[in-house]
Amino acid sequence: MNVPVAISGGGIIGNYISLRLKRNNIDSLIIEKSDYMPDMSEGIRTLTLNNHSMSLLKAEGIDIESAPINEINALDGEGTGKIQFLADDINESYLSHVVMFNDLKNRLTALCKDKTLFNNEINSIQKFNSEDTSEAILEDGDSLHAQIIAGCDGRNSNIAKITGLPNEYYEYKQTAITFIGHVTNNDNSLIAHQAFSEKGIFALMPMPNKGSKKNRYTIVWSIDNSILQNISPTEYVKNNLSFFESKLNIKIEVNSEILNFKLSNHHFKNYIKDSVVLIGDAAHSIHPLAGQGINLGLADADIFCEEVIDAYNKGFKINNQAILKKYEIRRKGMNLLMLKSMDFFVDFFSSKNLYIILLRNFGLNSVNKTKFLKAFFMRHASGLNKF
Repeated sequence: MNVPVAISGGGIIGNYISLRLKRNNIDSLIIEKSDYMPDMSEGIRTLTLNNHSMSLLKAEGIDIESAPINEINALDGEGTGKIQFLADDINESYLSHVVMFNDLKNRLTALCKDKTLFNNEINSIQKFNSEDTSEAILEDGDSLHAQIIAGCDGRNSNIAKITGLPNEYYEYKQTAITFIGHVTNNDNSLIAHQAFSEKGIFALMPMPNKGSKKNRYTIVWSIDNSILQNISPTEYVKNNLSFFESKLNIKIEVNSEILNFKLSNHHFKNYIKDSVVLIGDAAHSIHPLAGQGINLGLADADIFCEEVIDAYNKGFKINNQAILKKYEIRRKGMNLLMLKSMDFFVDFFSSKNLYIILLRNFGLNSVNKTKFLKAFFMRHASGLNKF
């Protein structure tokens, strides 16, 4: 089996890359370890897509129901500091769009199923008899030859392990709790809220309406593990939700299962080794504070496809190291900047030091008065600044 690009992982990033390459006459094959079993349940997992991510998906014919956001209010729950981010400040209609994970995943999987080997995985990679291709040995014993092997198989990437590339890993010592809430006393469904408090980092974002299900919001709540030592996440939500209801002047009714997971980040020092390329969560992950993980992954995929398609159209070998290195250079710096920025905000807003709390309130209010700074942050978060 011979293919220009082999993609490990049939998730959102891998499928997007396959569609984009196909539209530009470059063949690919996706190797996915799970079954082809579309999850037709609604689920509770959401993704917050910025404007650039939405445009990338629409270019491939992906247009799914979303809940737009044109304003984000970030406030200090222990003080009076507040920043208001408005779409108008960057001359956009919206800042971001919330979509259901299952909706997007199922749509992409269906479009790529004919180019996917399900129930399979790449077990090893070795150079073939020329510099043009690498040989990937699959779990079922078959093999394939590809000019590029793209690792799009998530934060525990099997492809990343095979490469042996050095990786930096950090535990936040926090747990993320997520659930769906029915919200009342809310004046504007286009507004998202984020509150920083000793009780955790609390994010509230609108969800797409589903039939009669309206006024629903997705909640992502990051809490220090030390707080949860003697109480379950469900009990913690029950006991402390009223604090944020009061801060935001709304009423929230828990309307789903309450899920939780430990938080950490990672970042590979290099994204490429020979003809292997790490993309999205396979290469890096960040704190869910700003919901930017999926957007960084799609930005990676965009630049990877851009470089490969440009090389193909010019008649160059698509696995030329200079071409792959351009992808790494264009994305690694931006991803590191976002990772470090999120880490700074997590540390800054988790501090219980009185002087830092005072500085925090002053800083938030000062930034809120500075349109240039707010626009700079928003343009980066919206994916409008492309490198």
